[in-house]
Amino acid sequence: MKNIIFTVRPNPRNGESLWSFLLRLSNQNGIPFLLMLNKIKQWDRKYIQRDDLNLLDISPGSVLDIENLSVLTGQPIERLLDATLARILRTFGVNQEIQRARFMSGMILDTYRFCPQCLKEKLYYRLLWKMAPVKACAQHDVFLVNGCPSCKKQINFREVEFLDVCPHCGFSLVRSQVQSIDDSEREQLQWINKALLDLLEPGNHHDKPNEIAMRLLYLQCGRQSYFDRQLIEATVQSVLPTLLQHARDSLSQQRTLHLSFLLNILNKHHHSINEFLEMTVPDSFVESVIQGVVRRTDHLSCLAPWCNGYQRPGTLMKTGTTMKKRKSGEVLLYYLACNECGCEYAIDEGGELHERTYFIEGYWSLRTLLTPLTGIKQLARSLGFTEDKTRRCLAYFSTRIKLSEWNGAKFELDTSLLEQVISNVRKGTILKVVQQWDCWESYQQFLAYRFHPEVMRTLVDLKRSRPSKRSDGGVNYEKVRETLERLLERDEDISIVAVCDILGVCPETIRHWGCNNLIAEAKQLQRRQRTESMKDEIYEKIESYLLSNTSSVVTSRAAYDMLRIQRTILWRTAPELTAYIHEQIVRHNRGVKDVIQ
Repeated sequence: MKNIIFTVRPNPRNGESLWSFLLRLSNQNGIPFLLMLNKIKQWDRKYIQRDDLNLLDISPGSVLDIENLSVLTGQPIERLLDATLARILRTFGVNQEIQRARFMSGMILDTYRFCPQCLKEKLYYRLLWKMAPVKACAQHDVFLVNGCPSCKKQINFREVEFLDVCPHCGFSLVRSQVQSIDDSEREQLQWINKALLDLLEPGNHHDKPNEIAMRLLYLQCGRQSYFDRQLIEATVQSVLPTLLQHARDSLSQQRTLHLSFLLNILNKHHHSINEFLEMTVPDSFVESVIQGVVRRTDHLSCLAPWCNGYQRPGTLMKTGTTMKKRKSGEVLLYYLACNECGCEYAIDEGGELHERTYFIEGYWSLRTLLTPLTGIKQLARSLGFTEDKTRRCLAYFSTRIKLSEWNGAKFELDTSLLEQVISNVRKGTILKVVQQWDCWESYQQFLAYRFHPEVMRTLVDLKRSRPSKRSDGGVNYEKVRETLERLLERDEDISIVAVCDILGVCPETIRHWGCNNLIAEAKQLQRRQRTESMKDEIYEKIESYLLSNTSSVVTSRAAYDMLRIQRTILWRTAPELTAYIHEQIVRHNRGVKDVIQ
């Protein structure tokens, strides 16, 4: 940061994109663009490349250190963010990263479009030109030019060195011929421009997805006091179920309606964006929409006596799993987790709520334990738990309540370390990786952080998330995405053939829809989930096996025969697991020999 100085510090122009401002900044100071960006990059990003340039206007915080950029340019952080699409995210977003926000998928371009007359008057790139629905310049009443008229090549942002020069042939883009807008198209094109400009204006709007959907229903019903299903079915019959789900907030995963859908309806009703955002829906209309709609989770409550949500309906949240069949043949439906205490549940076929974790069982066992015991082994035998389950129970309660003498030792919490754990968990770091950190003084200390309430809440949120989605706004893309979600929930094999069979299409159609990458990502996610599930199962099996052979020496071969897997194969997948098995067998055999001697 210290070896970069901007002798020329221009101001962002009205409506200019951050990418354009930074490109002008580098050119005016004679610093190569990528070199400059890598001097102010995020500390954890290895290197900014040309393929990352499109993110500058979409999610600058994922690429640049905004605070340092603000200091070096003399521009307030808010002024820099105003040159991006962050405003739209704040208004409609339910995700922290706009590049992953599905409500704008397919609307943000990575190709360079421009109005030659605008560039000739003032040489900077307008943020509005980055939006796919914007096809014309309202100021000059002409269509935007898409590509170089000389060499006929399309221009990508990563190729641009100078805003008015074609990177392929050197043609001066301000000399491009333009096409005037027809009178029949002018009104609609100008409305789109105005709507998106209003969304990019600084403001304090932040609307929940259900509020947006409720206003759309209200508008479609002609602003009546009560919801009229027959009236609205005549106009939006195909999407009415989706609208109702959003308005009633009955989706298992919170998300908002696609921005293009919202703009189309507002344009049809001749409503401006600002009027829509200021609209107040009568309570009578809201009640008529949600009347009789109660989510299943509203009837259920946490079963943990120490939890703030104990016997208080509404604290349980649905996770990403809908149904699983255990090896015993038992079928568990509707997986849930408590956001207060972290206990996990599932509903069986008879409608009964069952704890999938073991903390409630451990709570009552520890409370009723009267005989003083020494050591984890004796305690585990008394509880009927494995040693690891026992350690986990003690760690879980160490940050919540005191249970007799077993977790009475004072727990010293390092808040900075806790924040580091939470941050890594939120990014998707596997807990087994966190366990390998050098900072842990013992396995029990790691468990105390792993089962801390804040960490468990973060894990619950992750369980509710969905796999990342590629930007593509089509209805067909949405069909494929929903199909993949169902396959993931049911743990059925994901492949292009499986998706084609469900949707009744051929692989070529899937490729044409642009969904091959989406299927590949889901397949990788399923492979990771299955690997982690396999690891957890092996951890439990080896612990139970050793516990059942407390008086016998165990060989590695016998252990792997029990696991029904070859050590070499397991080592290729999870070397840390083979190391763990070896350590546990050595420790177990040492204990057996000590007893014999």
